[in-house]
Amino acid sequence: MPALPGGEGTRKAYAVSTGHTDGALWSLLQLSDQFFPTGGFAFSHGLEAYVAEGLVHDRLSCQAWICNIAWQSIGPCDLVYGAAAYRLAAADPPGLMALQRLDQLLAAVKMPRELRQESQHTGQAFLRAAMALAPAPLVQDLWAQVQSGATPGHHALVFGCVAQSRGITLESALLAYLYSVLAGLVAAALRLVPLGQSDGQRLLHDLGPLSHDLMATYGAQQPEDVWSATPALEIRSMQHERQYSRLFRS
Repeated sequence: MPALPGGEGTRKAYAVSTGHTDGALWSLLQLSDQFFPTGGFAFSHGLEAYVAEGLVHDRLSCQAWICNIAWQSIGPCDLVYGAAAYRLAAADPPGLMALQRLDQLLAAVKMPRELRQESQHTGQAFLRAAMALAPAPLVQDLWAQVQSGATPGHHALVFGCVAQSRGITLESALLAYLYSVLAGLVAAALRLVPLGQSDGQRLLHDLGPLSHDLMATYGAQQPEDVWSATPALEIRSMQHERQYSRLFRS
């Protein structure tokens, strides 16, 4: 493999300046990019039902909807499980059985079928794609368990596990997870609300501080602290299952 210009010294300086080991920043960008094949474009996380009811109709109402979900579910639930999975992957030895228990608990928290399937399907697709990236032994073992049906493979959990195996720091992994999820919601809003490209970029920009606040509030919490309170989202998700015309799977 060709060396970076400047040799080993340049690589060490690069790692110090980015806060990552050599190559981890590239992995961070790759895993959080919308190009990474998770199938997330097919899901709206209930937004389609909100739009159909006229409850979300412009950038401001969309931002309020995303912020509510982030504070009431994504932060106190998915983010906590993602951080816990990262720590288990970093343990010696890595905790595969504990990861499976976390996966089952996360499935239990997601009561509406559509939201549970969204998390599971995007997680499985994410893990399948990660298998092409010289996966660590724990990632291979987790994929084998998902393939056998022993564990569902929810998105937050597999993201934390894979990110740790790529040498990405915990803080960066959590931020990348939040970016990929929130950017997916914004992408759905561009098609459903609808929003223009400029409004979409402004919305994504305004969600940046929210991500850091979520990390500061929930990043260090443990799985026993998890909670989620989104009754309106759960009702809309159940309504979406029987909606006459649908563009998205959730």
